[in-house]
Amino acid sequence: MTSRNFFVISGNVAQKPRQFAGKAPKTVVTVKAPKTVVTVAADEFWTDRQSGERKKRTEFLTAFTFNAKIGGFLVDKVNIGDQITIDGHIRASSYERNGEKIYTMDLEIARLDAHPARADRALDDEAA
Repeated sequence: MTSRNFFVISGNVAQKPRQFAGKAPKTVVTVKAPKTVVTVAADEFWTDRQSGERKKRTEFLTAFTFNAKIGGFLVDKVNIGDQITIDGHIRASSYERNGEKIYTMDLEIARLDAHPARADRALDDEAA
């Protein structure tokens, strides 16, 4: 059986994408570029079985890239509220804080599709 390490997130940009100076980890094959981080608000909808009520939960997911093209596009062209779809790989890492080893799961962007917010889309949402 083949295994995969892959994610896809589609949602709205929750914070303006930002860049941080620094070097990519040795495990990441990349050009020398700053780390770019974006936070995406992804909604999940379901119907409660007992009450029949429609429910919604929003997850705020943070993803990063060391890719200069993707990072530059995020910072220059993507704004809060824009709808984006990102996919990539989940990376496990760790660091020490106060002598304790902390393990993290990070979302590394490999591909990005952006759909800028339109003024008439906001009007459609208000009418619904």
